[in-house]
Amino acid sequence: MPRHGSLLFAVLLVACAQSPVQPTTACAGTHTLYVVSHGWHSGIVVDRAELVQRVPALAADIGQDGYVEVGWGEVHFYPARETNALMALRAVLRPNAAVLQVVPFAEAPRRYFAQSEVVEVRTDEAGYAHALDFIAATFKPELRRVGPSLYGSGWFYGAEGSFHLFNTCNSWVAAAIDRAMRCSG
Repeated sequence: MPRHGSLLFAVLLVACAQSPVQPTTACAGTHTLYVVSHGWHSGIVVDRAELVQRVPALAADIGQDGYVEVGWGEVHFYPARETNALMALRAVLRPNAAVLQVVPFAEAPRRYFAQSEVVEVRTDEAGYAHALDFIAATFKPELRRVGPSLYGSGWFYGAEGSFHLFNTCNSWVAAAIDRAMRCSG
């Protein structure tokens, strides 16, 4: 996986810093979620069992032990094995349907994604629950596989939302982090 993530992460962090909802107190870091930058794409890693509690139909595909990376993107471009400039332009210039890539794994996130940039986000129980609820709500109610994941043993599923230039995978990740920072107390 390419390592052009520094600029992407800088944009992501700026977007998160400008989030309209800021915690009134610092989060007591009892839970960790991970933001993974794969160059031009980012995703979120959470505990697999926690996500399966919210989306029980996932259990048959991903099990409950270890971690799961979830990424959100455009329905045609994101799952494509080969892409081109025309596909990219279509993806960003008009609103399109979205998909979620869900990849289960057992190793520590930094080890599994050794070639990617990984940032830990520490939050409290409430913030972690808010982030998981956001991720779970992104799945279409009728959980349906739309193809195999680009790597690992995961799947793409239909997703809520519309992908376009102003609503990308980075916007989705920033929204999840925003919810994670809504701490209790």
